[in-house]
Amino acid sequence: MAIRLSLDAATRLIVNVLHKQQVPDDIAHDVAAHLIEADRVGYASHGISILPGYAKALADGQLDGAARPERLTDSGPFQSWHGHHGFGQHVGKQVVASAIDAARRHGHCVVTLRDSHHLGRMGHYGEQAAAAGMVLVAFTNVTNRPPMVAPFGGAEARLTTNPLCFASPLPDGRPPLILDMATSAIAFNKARVLADNGESAPAGALIDAQGHPTCDPAVMFAKPPGALLPFGAHKGYALGVVAELLAGVLSGGGTIQPENPRAGLATNHLFALVFDPASAGTPAWQAHEAGAFIDYLLSCPPQPGGEGVQYPGEYEARNRERHAAHIELGEGSWKALADLAARLGIDGAG
Repeated sequence: MAIRLSLDAATRLIVNVLHKQQVPDDIAHDVAAHLIEADRVGYASHGISILPGYAKALADGQLDGAARPERLTDSGPFQSWHGHHGFGQHVGKQVVASAIDAARRHGHCVVTLRDSHHLGRMGHYGEQAAAAGMVLVAFTNVTNRPPMVAPFGGAEARLTTNPLCFASPLPDGRPPLILDMATSAIAFNKARVLADNGESAPAGALIDAQGHPTCDPAVMFAKPPGALLPFGAHKGYALGVVAELLAGVLSGGGTIQPENPRAGLATNHLFALVFDPASAGTPAWQAHEAGAFIDYLLSCPPQPGGEGVQYPGEYEARNRERHAAHIELGEGSWKALADLAARLGIDGAG
């Protein structure tokens, strides 16, 4: 049974938990806003249920709760940043905001970020860019933890989930187009949520430690662990390799290859392009063409018994409307949060 939590109560819980661990107020509120939005738009794997993992990372010294991003290079349309292992939800927000400002001045900004803690739901940054009228293309890799995704044809992990994100504003008040996907069949945190709630993973998403297909997400937490599979067979695998090279090499943060550390928790590196479509000229034509294309997609007759066609981003927008005042958590996720609050001495889980 789902547990309902008001947005205000969820914010108080997250901020209180982080304050108890000496996280500054502005950073705590950035984390809270990001996690709650992930739950609101339908991605519990990157929502409030991830908080116990963050608390452990803080306690273990793998995450610096007070760290802020440092700009290493700024040549106008190119910026590079260091995240200093701070909360990705704060670090990423600041870096994307800076890239948006640069794109307004120069028409575009290529930005890299190294050594951030988990950046969270990448679509959040896509929405940030689209709200400013910008297009975002972003690739992320993950280091400082063991690999968890098997390459196409392989029986054990060699990659991580390496998400990619594309975002664009749309005309006529439509929700922005948001593509946010792991290059694995499911995200690792999705496997965690499924395991916590006693649910099965979809077919074709996992193999066990012997390389055999399975739908049991608990294999990811066994010793030895199983592995996630890439989405779309060789196609998802190839995109994961591209993300590894763009984000890992060009940021200077490194790749998952075994010469680099693997003993920590979810260090993210980022390669992104923020582009101002107005710099390409003819905004009226762009708006008409984008709107006409989306209308053309949505006019497609549905398959028998289907729900019809959506464009990427409608799913999130509809979920956000449904969760205008609350989020919903599975019982397993809620228990983990309540236990965390109790350990920190927070009355009533917030």
